[in-house]
Amino acid sequence: MEPENINHFSQKTDNEIQASIEDFKKTSIKQQKKEAKNKAERHGVIRAILRFIILLALLLALTYMAFVSAERRTPINLRNHKNETVVRIDGDNLTVKEMAFYIMYEECLVENEAEIYNSKSTKDFWNIHTNGYFMSAQAKKAALGMAVHDRIFYELALKNNIVLTEAEEEELRNSQNDFWDDLYPSQKENMLADSEDIDRTMYEIALAQKYQLSLAKKKGFTYHSLDWNGYDYEQLEKNEHEVKVNKSFWHSVVFGEITIHHDTVNYINGQDDNN
Repeated sequence: MEPENINHFSQKTDNEIQASIEDFKKTSIKQQKKEAKNKAERHGVIRAILRFIILLALLLALTYMAFVSAERRTPINLRNHKNETVVRIDGDNLTVKEMAFYIMYEECLVENEAEIYNSKSTKDFWNIHTNGYFMSAQAKKAALGMAVHDRIFYELALKNNIVLTEAEEEELRNSQNDFWDDLYPSQKENMLADSEDIDRTMYEIALAQKYQLSLAKKKGFTYHSLDWNGYDYEQLEKNEHEVKVNKSFWHSVVFGEITIHHDTVNYINGQDDNN
């Protein structure tokens, strides 16, 4: 009898073990499915969060770009920035106020040409694209180039004891009078410096031009090769002087809208607002 009990017990134990294994398998499969489902849900939540973050970043980037674009389209009022540094030349700052003459001169010069091009909408001429630049950008480049050039040569004139003769001073006074007579009324209303400061700048230009002439004779250059955009001057500036433009500020300056202003609608560049 005893062996039968032992065999019965062993058989029963085997059945229980088999049942336990099956239950374990079923439980394990359910658990795996549950864990897989939970994992998928977690991944779904993470993907949703990442999509939200990406969309938010894109929205912020687009908002920033729109803001920067709007800032660039809005001309800065230089009368509120007269003491802002435009460029640093050999360690000395050249401010908006000290560039007033060059800004007025270039805007007057281009506006005169614009009246010949289209007297009913002079803004059209400012937006013409030639030689890789819009006319407004060319005027801006010329004003800065002349200002840097004249400051360098003026300082060299002082070091070389250059002075004006009485005849040259008389010629300077005539040039000053012509300059003031040629300005548009709006330019006189929107001046970035006092008339005395601008006359002083023209005096410095006269000294700079006299030094330029003497340097050209000394070096065997032509006079115009030492103009602000002349080859020999460019080599001199690059090799002997340190010029650093305040790009973040100067980039926001729009020529053609500083001492003069255009209210006529212009469609040349696809614009549909007043300019």
